[in-house]
Amino acid sequence: MEFDKKRSIIRNYIRNNPSCTYREIKKDTKFKIERLYKNMTEAYFDAGIILSKNLMKRSINKQKRDVVNFIRLNPTCSIIDIQNKTKVNVERVFGSITNAYGIAGIKYPERGFDTGVMNPLVLRRSNKFEKEIISLLSEIGKVQSQVKNDCGFADCLFHFKDEIFVVEIKDYRGKNNITMSEIKQLKRYMDAMGHKNGLIVCPKESFPKRKNSRNLYIGDKNIKIVSKEDILWGHSINHLV
Repeated sequence: MEFDKKRSIIRNYIRNNPSCTYREIKKDTKFKIERLYKNMTEAYFDAGIILSKNLMKRSINKQKRDVVNFIRLNPTCSIIDIQNKTKVNVERVFGSITNAYGIAGIKYPERGFDTGVMNPLVLRRSNKFEKEIISLLSEIGKVQSQVKNDCGFADCLFHFKDEIFVVEIKDYRGKNNITMSEIKQLKRYMDAMGHKNGLIVCPKESFPKRKNSRNLYIGDKNIKIVSKEDILWGHSINHLV
């Protein structure tokens, strides 16, 4: 790919995600800033966006504050949720997930999906699943990944037809199911971003246990729960709007 084309991709990404970090740019565009610009400041200047000093490098205290605030806003989040959304290595900064919850003043939820999440294989599997879903959504609409809002980071915004959906991707396995906690987390993001439509994408085995609970209306909000297969085969997706 030509040098100017790569720069154009970076410019558009920064304009669509004005609070993005170096790591987010590298993850989502697959390009390293230092190969296209002198530094992050030059990249932001080229995009016409003012670079916040907080994005250059977060101190340990800032990382702790980001995690604590995220836990308080999402009191049932798993360590994978925290690390994916805040980009902070919880074990390195806090020693353990329980310590992080303790500092946040929140009781640590002893839930099955947290068991063994420090296993790098589990984290890689979760990241792989998220990338697969974002890639599939990109084939049928426009996607902005890791979009910051007042309550944290939504996995992505999905532009489909004339509607915008706030999307959360949950790679729960085994006996773990989507519950009202995950639905409320998505609704907080929707409220913060001013969007009425939301999607939770998860494996079929993680669908809510209650029947007829995959299409939810909460006030003026419409939330659908779909699987990877639904997206692949067009089930549910073509009926979103």
